Amino acid sequence: MPPSGSGGRASGSGGTATGSGGAKGSGGTTGSGGAKGSGGTTGSGGTTGSGGSGSASATCTPGKVPPGTLYSPFDAQPVDVQAPDGHEYYLQVNEWNSAAKMAAQTMPYGGDVFFKLTKQEASVPTTGGPVGFPSHFIGSNGGHMTAGSNLPKAISALTTVPTSWTWDDAGTLADPSTNSYNATYDVWFSTTAAGDPMTTSSPSGGFLMVWYHKPNDAQPIGSIKYSAVSIPGIQGTWNVWIGMNGQVPCISYVSTTDIKSMSYDLNLFIQDAVKNRPNTIQSSWALTNVFAGFEIWRGGVNLQSTSFCAVVN
Repeated sequence: MPPSGSGGRASGSGGTATGSGGAKGSGGTTGSGGAKGSGGTTGSGGTTGSGGSGSASATCTPGKVPPGTLYSPFDAQPVDVQAPDGHEYYLQVNEWNSAAKMAAQTMPYGGDVFFKLTKQEASVPTTGGPVGFPSHFIGSNGGHMTAGSNLPKAISALTTVPTSWTWDDAGTLADPSTNSYNATYDVWFSTTAAGDPMTTSSPSGGFLMVWYHKPNDAQPIGSIKYSAVSIPGIQGTWNVWIGMNGQVPCISYVSTTDIKSMSYDLNLFIQDAVKNRPNTIQSSWALTNVFAGFEIWRGGVNLQSTSFCAVVN
């Protein structure tokens, strides 16, 4: 399949990076030039979380995807996941940052993994946006739309958004000099019930991110506004970063310890932002996209998304 256009923007000290065709699959991230936020993790393997809110798994159970391979910069492919999940997702390489000079990335998928990066040669300073965002998503982005996602959907009409994601670092956390990346959800919102155009490079409403892993030398957009927050129904504690990604807000929930696997209701984060974090996500907006994957500044070879599912109710 020929590469699909997928450009975009990562705001902050790294400025604007524009790709060759429209939407990026990556939300708000800026580098910190080596500064470690209080929610940061060490590169020594981290603490693995698992389980989370058990209610999610009853209606969102990962399945397997058929095999294939994607290549940088913008290769993308819809995949129908086998039972028990049975939903459609888009997989994308999404090397949107032109500063990466479109170095080679290879992303096979299927079998025992959702996707795996067997080649990743790009590198950019952590003072700016990442190389890109190899990821899977439901919704509409970059000219691609997943079938049966129930998106867009008004925040006020959401009941649950069960999701489950497991990833593996393949030993890369033990070598932070070679590897710098996060493992994150990137959730987009529009200001209108109809959603945003399929080729949009940024949501009209804002971003919400859920970081399972934060590298020592890069950080989310903005700064920590709330430390070690507990959210009922969600495991662990979270540092809440808030800032502006261009003209729209970005709120990032960063786990205070590394999480490798978690099943939970994403709507709990959305409602926490709406009710408890002013000037971030607004109740009048609509949910449009749910991504999960890796924002990479360097390294990341053999990173894998082991399993994923997301359902919007």
